[in-house]
Formats: sequence, structure tokens, C-alpha cells
Amino acid sequence: MLKAFDTLLQTVVTAKSAAENGDNEPFRYECLCCGEEVLLAAQDSIYKATHFRHRNGNNDKICELYLGQHGLIPVRYDKKSKQERVEFYYNNSIKCFIVGFNFSEEEISAYEKAGALLEIRETRNSSPFFNTQIDHQTFSGGIQEQFVLDKYAVPFYISNTLSNKKSEYYVFNEDAPSFFKILNSDPNDENFNAKLIKSKSIYTGVRYFIAWPGRNTAQIKLKNTSDVLIEKEIQFITFRKMPVWGMVISFESKNQIIDNILKDWGYTLDVPEDVSLLWPPAYEKGEKLAVSSSNLYLYSSFKIQGHGNINVADNCISKISGNITKIYLHDSIHILKKNAELEILKEPLPSAILSSKVKVEQADSFCVPNANTFFLYSELGTNKLEEGQKVFLTSDTFVAEYVGNTMTRIIRFPEPVKPTIDEKFFEIISNYWITKEYQTMPLDSLPPSICDYLDRCRRNNHINIAVEQLIAEAKDG
Repeated sequence: MLKAFDTLLQTVVTAKSAAENGDNEPFRYECLCCGEEVLLAAQDSIYKATHFRHRNGNNDKICELYLGQHGLIPVRYDKKSKQERVEFYYNNSIKCFIVGFNFSEEEISAYEKAGALLEIRETRNSSPFFNTQIDHQTFSGGIQEQFVLDKYAVPFYISNTLSNKKSEYYVFNEDAPSFFKILNSDPNDENFNAKLIKSKSIYTGVRYFIAWPGRNTAQIKLKNTSDVLIEKEIQFITFRKMPVWGMVISFESKNQIIDNILKDWGYTLDVPEDVSLLWPPAYEKGEKLAVSSSNLYLYSSFKIQGHGNINVADNCISKISGNITKIYLHDSIHILKKNAELEILKEPLPSAILSSKVKVEQADSFCVPNANTFFLYSELGTNKLEEGQKVFLTSDTFVAEYVGNTMTRIIRFPEPVKPTIDEKFFEIISNYWITKEYQTMPLDSLPPSICDYLDRCRRNNHINIAVEQLIAEAKDG
């Protein structure tokens, strides 16, 4: 099949765009006919077109016809994922692993009416070690609810009592560590949260928490490897007395030794992409951003492709210049390309956000610090600045600082100090001597030095032409 439903972007995508933008994450794509998981196939083939196929085959006759003859049967383009939307996390403040579930309002109502339970098992046929009602008392529509995992399993089996299907989720692996992407940007934050990487792609310059229950092999192999930055090593007990060895690391660049280590664990190292919101101001709502405007201006290191790496059509996307793109936001958008991910919702901003002001500073040059994000704006467009980079400002350029995708500061070139009316007056009478016949002028709101001068002009019946013009401009202004 040439199209499938992308459960992350929540839109229909082609196999070609999925191959260009995705990491082939498990459970990401679903058949448009039966809703079962499908995988990308023939990505590197010179004989077959890239397409989707069912993971474990399919006995559904209509599906099998659809596999062989594209367009034979109608498919729905407004379907939602049948899979429970599941994410796994590590929380360093409590030293525990967490599972998060997200259901829509319609799903919660349907499950609640049927009395459905959400269940997690260690093995396919064992009794669940965790279960909870799927109802409005436990869940809220569109908001993720999290629960601590108190048992270890490879894999975890997750299901609900309305379906016989038990989905496998490999959080851990006996022969390799698990990589969790750290969500906090502050390297000094000891209470960081990290999200499980479902794909097998790791990226340079990204902070990860690596966990390997029962083994410290990752520390041994990576500890003295060049281009590996180890911030800290962590050992703790969880899962009912199971030791876990962990470490916070980042890969500064690729080299053969790192590639070989990661290959043995089933991972590959790649260069990351980047995407960020430039305008309008936003505030964080969980892992998403919320804005009140329909027009978004984004910086991205890649081309934003409708229904490829974003869940909107191409007619909602306008290229501004370079890496700047304008997106029309109707309800929400989700951008996903390699490690770069951005979700934005449209809703009214809280009064505290609306009342916040952008700080304006003046300087003729600026050196980028090691915190937050900075962009240089000029007549030529917008450029993202790197840490340590020094720029010299002019009257036509300025630097904007963003914290959490919200503009907090603008650095502009100093405006020239305007001379006072007194300073202009003394400059004129020192360098300009042409006079004309004096005519009575009002003295109100003029400084004493000019009032004294006008009194002398009244007596000798002459006035400096430039001074008269200065006084007229001051009255008009």
C-alpha cells in the first residue's frame, strides 16, 4: 500500500514522505483499511517502490486486495489511531520509570460506557500487574496521565479489556541499553525528565539518559571514548529491588568507535535537525506550546513538507526566506523530522503571559551566551546564532532572545542621543548669523536662554532666521 495513517502526526502520509521524514518507529503507521500496524518496505530497492506492509501479515480479504491493487477499495482519511497512545519516561527526581497514556474525549466516553480497563502485563498470558479504569475520573481528554512502572519486563504488554490485542512495548532490551531523550534544557537541573527514544536513531549534540537494568556495560564501553561527553553516572534501585545503571551523556560528533558501539546495540548516530517557534509568543503546556495567533513563524533546518513532516497541507505553508517558514494554524500542528519535534496548540493565552513585556537593550555588539536561543534579524532575513558567536549591530539589525520559544529580550543598536532645544539654540547662534525683522513670538514653554534671546530680539527688532525656525518646529512638535 502506498498510504498509511501516521499515529504521531495524526494524518495520512505517503510511503515516500514517510521514508524521507520518519525513523520507522514501532507502532507509528497503521493500515487505512484494518487499523493494524504497518511498516515501511523496499526503502532501498531499485526494483520496487517504497510501500507499507503489515508487520505480521493479514488475513483480512479486503486488506489483502488493497495490498495488491492500490485504489481498489475506499479508505477513510479521517480515522484516528486504534492504538493506545503510549509514551515511556524516566524521572530522575524519584528515580523511576513511568508510562503515560493519552486518550481523546470520545475514546474516554466510549471506554467508560463499556467499563473498560487499561492493563499492563509482564508476559502475554500473565495476569496484569497494573490496571485502571478508563474513565473521566482517571483521564482527561487530550491530556496525558502518567503512572509509575513498578515491575520490569521485556517487553511490556499493554491492552484494554475491550480488545484481545496485547501490544508489545520494548522499553528495555537484554542486550542493549535504552536511550531516553532529556526534556529539560538546563544541564544543572537534577530533577530532569527524559522520554524514551522509540526509533533506533541517536543524534549528535542531544542530551540522553542511558539506562540498562542489571548491567553497567554502557558505562564501561563509553567512559573513555572520545567525542562522548559524560555529565554524570547514576546507579539506583527500582522495579522492586532491581539495580539500574544509568548515565547522562551526549555525543559531540561521529567517529568509528562510537559507530561500532552503537551498531552493536542496534542504534545509528546521525546529525540532528532543528525546529523552533519564532513568533508569536507562546507558553508551555506539558510537552506542547500554546499560542493565540493563527499565523506562526518557524525556524527549521529542513524543508517543512505538508503531510510529510507536518500534519497540515502544503497550502497552509508559506516559505518566507532561508530557514524561515510561515504556517497557518487552524487548531494544532505537529512537526516531526528526525529528532526535531514541535507541537503547537491554538488557545487564548493566560493573562500573565499577555501582560509580560519584552526587555529592550542597546549595544553596538553582542556575544551569544551558552543559554537560550538567539536570532539575528536584518534586511537579508533571519539567522540563528551559535554559542560564542559575536555580531556587530547596525541601525538596521537587532538580536532577539528566546526562552522556551518565547521572545524575552531584544538587543538593538544604540539610538543617537537627540540634542536638546537649548543645545540646538547655542549651536545656531555660534555658527549661523543671518537675521530678519523680528515679529512677536509667544514665550511659553521655551527655556530661559531662548526667552532672554527673544527679549533682546524685541528690543533690536532682528532675529536669527535659523532660531526662528527652531522655535516654530518646537511649537509644532
